[in-house]
Amino acid sequence: MLTLRRPLAVLAFLILVEFGCGLPERPKIVVISKASVFRPSSPKEVQTAEQAMAAIITVCRDDLGLPVVDPLYIHLYRNTASFAFYGKGWTTLPFDVANIAAFANENKLHVNLEKLGKLQWGPAIWLLAHEYGHNVHYSLGGAPRSIRWFAEGFAEWVAAKVVDGLGWQNYETTSRRAQRQLDHHRDIIPGLSSVRYYRDWESLVQKPNGWVRTYNLAFLAVDRFIEKKGLQGVIEYMKSGDFKSSFGESEVAYQPDLGISGRKGNEQQQNKILMRKPEWKVGYEWMYEERLPGRKSKEIVKKIIIEDSKGSVPVFVVKVDDEEHLYSRETLGLFTTMKNGKETTSRDKPNQFFAWPLEVSKEWRNTYSIQNLDIGTKGVIDRLMVVEAIGEITISAGTFKTAKIEAYDNKSGRLVAEYWYSPGAKWFVKTINYDQEDGFVREQELRSFKVDP
Repeated sequence: MLTLRRPLAVLAFLILVEFGCGLPERPKIVVISKASVFRPSSPKEVQTAEQAMAAIITVCRDDLGLPVVDPLYIHLYRNTASFAFYGKGWTTLPFDVANIAAFANENKLHVNLEKLGKLQWGPAIWLLAHEYGHNVHYSLGGAPRSIRWFAEGFAEWVAAKVVDGLGWQNYETTSRRAQRQLDHHRDIIPGLSSVRYYRDWESLVQKPNGWVRTYNLAFLAVDRFIEKKGLQGVIEYMKSGDFKSSFGESEVAYQPDLGISGRKGNEQQQNKILMRKPEWKVGYEWMYEERLPGRKSKEIVKKIIIEDSKGSVPVFVVKVDDEEHLYSRETLGLFTTMKNGKETTSRDKPNQFFAWPLEVSKEWRNTYSIQNLDIGTKGVIDRLMVVEAIGEITISAGTFKTAKIEAYDNKSGRLVAEYWYSPGAKWFVKTINYDQEDGFVREQELRSFKVDP
């Protein structure tokens, strides 16, 4: 062993240099002990790893009654090479951990700062809370022997409860989103026994829609488990590590519900309804209330001020606060945003919110390249859009007949946005966008509007 390790270690270093990863550096270690109470009102208030962990421990300890992991050692790695070599082990290379931003073992939490990128500590709290859930599991003696879906589902449950306890995203919103994702992908959702073991889990998570088929499924299964057995039941199981002996039930008892019943009849009735593209005019105006995580809501007024063109694309120019949003006149898809006469975001083609006419179960691909010219980033948006239902929704502005459109990321399968379009308002009456820049949900709801009948 000793004669083999040195050549392999040298080879690993050479590969790191060859691929421009840089040489590994030892991590900075932050020790968390006797964390003080910290309840930041918004993600922006969290400036350090210590503050992030204090917020997480506050909720887990004071609200949930979970055991405190103390001391907790946070290992912060400068880059992926360091994370691989010193975090996972000397034989690990960067591509082996390409999809891992953090992991936990015993009372240690390892974080790859390169993967966080420009993500600040506030938005990273979900990730850190998930890993802290594993630390709690280890402290109870169960993680190494645990069923994989249970271990990951519990960690997701902890993260969801932490952001709920901080007032950033309520638990009902998180669980509803998870259930919608499961319903949408119900034809490919496995049984819990198929994600029981590490190898099966890792194989499935790398496949298309893998996140929904693993973490999402596991979260809802643990949610159901806690509903039936209580949190104390979870703790007792994690101590024993013996699922069936602890509860006398198999894992099938906790398989989440799939949204099948009643759908066909509703779809047949809704299929008779078509919603056609509205006619916009200069002067139309909509006022929304926007709700952000942990912050007071604010009013946003959107008003069509002129008709213009962007290159060869005819557009409506919509004034939104101190910005101008350019929407395609043909599709009503967002094309460009501007501020003080300069472009701030640009797309190679409009965001296709709609595929007119709208009818229930209609699907279309919404793919475009986008540049954020303020910070110099580029990306590709690839979403599957689905008209999930046509029905009525009641909000403060009144009751509206709407087409509910859901947007799913084509790679992960996650629900990234929900839109309720109303012919009466000639625009959205409600929108929910998930995983925004601050890491959490952002909602807008119509309060008033001025359009022709």
